[in-house]
Amino acid sequence: MLSNFKDQDFLLTDKEELKDIFKDVVFQDSFCKKLEAFLPSKRWYSAKDDTIATVSFQALVPLDKVLLAVVLVALKSGEKPTFLIPLRMALEQAADSVPEASVITGIGTPDKKGVIYDAVGDDDFAAGLLELLKNDVSTDVGEGMTLTASSTSTGKTLIQEVDGLPQEVLGVEQSNTSLVIGKKIMLKMYRRTAFGSNPEVTTTSFLTEEAHFENTPAYLGMLELKYADNRTMALGVLQAFVPNVGNGWAYTLDYLKSYFVEALAGQTGLRHTAYLKQARLLGKRTAEMHKAFAKGTDEIFKPVPVMADDLTAWRDQVIAQADKTIAVAQANVDHLTGDLKKRVENLINGRERIVARIAELLPVVADGKKTRFHGDYHLGQVVLDKDGDFYILDFEGEPLRPIAERQVKQSVLKDVAGMVRSFDYAAFGSVLLYVLPENQKKALELASKWREKATQAFLDGYFENMEGCDSLPSDKETTLKLMDLFVLEKTLYEVIYEVANRPDWLAIPMNGLARLINLDGE
Repeated sequence: MLSNFKDQDFLLTDKEELKDIFKDVVFQDSFCKKLEAFLPSKRWYSAKDDTIATVSFQALVPLDKVLLAVVLVALKSGEKPTFLIPLRMALEQAADSVPEASVITGIGTPDKKGVIYDAVGDDDFAAGLLELLKNDVSTDVGEGMTLTASSTSTGKTLIQEVDGLPQEVLGVEQSNTSLVIGKKIMLKMYRRTAFGSNPEVTTTSFLTEEAHFENTPAYLGMLELKYADNRTMALGVLQAFVPNVGNGWAYTLDYLKSYFVEALAGQTGLRHTAYLKQARLLGKRTAEMHKAFAKGTDEIFKPVPVMADDLTAWRDQVIAQADKTIAVAQANVDHLTGDLKKRVENLINGRERIVARIAELLPVVADGKKTRFHGDYHLGQVVLDKDGDFYILDFEGEPLRPIAERQVKQSVLKDVAGMVRSFDYAAFGSVLLYVLPENQKKALELASKWREKATQAFLDGYFENMEGCDSLPSDKETTLKLMDLFVLEKTLYEVIYEVANRPDWLAIPMNGLARLINLDGE
């Protein structure tokens, strides 16, 4: 490892201890320059589309073996997101065992050379934090800041049970890093941090401790940093780990891949019975989650009535989404060809039709309740256990949105709309991923029929189990129209990404729009 470094790659210091090294303001500035190159290489760094202006430290929290760094990134756009990086130093031979992707910089002390690196993957990283969590430690970490670790009684028991057992870093997340310890508990470290009550912490705590919703990983504890001005920032959450065979997205794509192989070979035996049963079960678990949210009694979770102002806000939000989509489509339409280009041109010229359709779908009278909800619900947010049951994950909401926005109560039909769109993407995305071009016409017909059946099975399971829950409008027709309004909003949002980044997939949301609104000009 060290042989890969040139002399100019080393930052020099006359200190021996990591916490002392970072007390040097000049060293801090030099290290932050290294972070400007390191951060964009990380999967969890969410500002890749922007340019870094400066990097600085918002907080440095010294622990036994690591330094928890909260890094403030000033972007050219004016945004200033913060990120958590646990820092550690390895010298001489120890540096050779550090994965190259984790190294931030070389370091030269008075008599040794080494590296400073992102330590979250170290075998013993979780152990130190678990000890704090088990003992409900609240520590003064300097600069008027306090690090608070707390755990439930179940959490304390499980921490004790996994003592000395190996940890595994999960590599599938966009904004966090999760460590599974002993296949019993999961410590999720938030990489994109923010001030305020993290929605995942408050929501999983509520679902576990108050609503007793069983189909989500149980809340076990949290790690929080309190600043001198009393603002708080969640650094991590401890949850039960659910042994699983994969998430709903992977399960569905695997199923469709096998289905297309058999169906295109002329085998007609597979009729989706098993999958549709699973889709119906997912609808049931989704309804149970939404009924759990309806049990809230305090200010944060208590349901509130849908008011006339909410209807106006929903209308305005979907119109604003349509305007943004039309603008992005206009900027990218010249890159398209053929029928797809014509359809996008119809979208660009179809604002009046879209606004009229929004008016048709909007409820006439305010009805139902607003509650907390998942906020980023799709097939990738559920996992299947070995018995085929679903567990719902990741209540953080969309990490790029402000925390206050992610805690706003909404119609639970927004979650339903997200899952409806996820089935659509699974159906037609699997054709693009797995079927040869010469077979895609037939496969698209099969995918369309599967999408209809799977979506209906999910909705049947959902609405059957939402009976009597006043989170939904009392009238079924109104409920379905409102769901379609949120599906329309979601589909318009999808067009933005696909037209700008993945035109080969643009037909998926465009076909979704066509099922909701006629934009062909006839």
